[in-house]
Amino acid sequence: MSTGSAHQHGPAAGQVDRQAWGSARRDVRAQTKNAAARILCAAGLPVLSRRLRRRRLTILMYHGVETEPLAPGCWHVLDVGALRRQLEYVRRRFTVLPLEEALERMYVGTLPGNAAALTFDDGTRNLLTHAAPVLRELGLPAAVFLATGPMGTDETLWPDQLWLAFARTDRNEIDCGSEGIGVLSLRNDGERAAAYATTVEHLKDLPDDERLSLLRCLLAMLAPGAEATDPGPFQMLSWDEARVLTGNSRVSLHPHTVTHPILSRCPDDKVDDEISESCAALERELSCGVNVFAYPNGRAQDFDERAKAVLRRRGIRWALATTRGLAHAKSDPLALPRIPIGGDLSFAGFRLLVSGAFPATRERADRKLDSAAGAGRP
Repeated sequence: MSTGSAHQHGPAAGQVDRQAWGSARRDVRAQTKNAAARILCAAGLPVLSRRLRRRRLTILMYHGVETEPLAPGCWHVLDVGALRRQLEYVRRRFTVLPLEEALERMYVGTLPGNAAALTFDDGTRNLLTHAAPVLRELGLPAAVFLATGPMGTDETLWPDQLWLAFARTDRNEIDCGSEGIGVLSLRNDGERAAAYATTVEHLKDLPDDERLSLLRCLLAMLAPGAEATDPGPFQMLSWDEARVLTGNSRVSLHPHTVTHPILSRCPDDKVDDEISESCAALERELSCGVNVFAYPNGRAQDFDERAKAVLRRRGIRWALATTRGLAHAKSDPLALPRIPIGGDLSFAGFRLLVSGAFPATRERADRKLDSAAGAGRP
């Protein structure tokens, strides 16, 4: 891999042109989807969908919350204004329950109609400063899943390290052709957001040791001779702050591994350690039982029977994935679907998603298109 200026010719320039074309294509596609979503909402599809699926459980998945959208864009960070608007809608249209109560009632058959639960993954400090006040004001319960390793430090989770590096680099371009990623242009925030999304998706599919090795290489390329010390919007909670979070609002805390690896790409001992040590940390620091777990990244290919076996040994009753769908009494309790909510989602698109208006065939098509275009973090 190598670095260089944006002014190149030949194959590298062609790859940069394709990156720009892909970005423009994503923009057009997003505008088209948003327009279609508005039309479907105006036609009453969310109301109809909620009626048809009123006995299922909608589990929403958020991550970080900041005062304004990040630049470059970051899928898994929502601005507080968007969060408030979405949760006000959910409060009007759904019966929002604490997560464990919702799951218990779903499996025993006493779930109220149009039930929902709110979840936030990772455990960044902005959940305390920005999300919790909104939850408290609206009187809504939520479950926060903690990646326990960097808590109380200035360390960040690996996808966030990568975002910070792309956001802060003085490079105009990096060449990752030898790693199968290609040349990434970094001339503006749009290109940096697309480059980050492409790269992080590539890393997720690598064996764990290869992911860590390539991550170190990318960080060195983007900021040679320097280590990021300011975690910015990805500062993690400390344990004292986690206790404040639960004390000042209707928030429950649950494990989300230690370092947020892709479990299916890890060796057996690391799968066990990541799950067991995160569960033990919550039991030790919060003196609480652990019944629910959330898989990092959480696509169907990101966890396997080894992870489920460790969860069973730990006495975990339920585990949350990120496969898009509504949960019901026949759902696998260790692979429960959620509705991932990203910062690029329009309000009309949000209304459709939370109402369950997403045919499975359309979802598969979207995934293929998003993969080809270098979509953001799920």
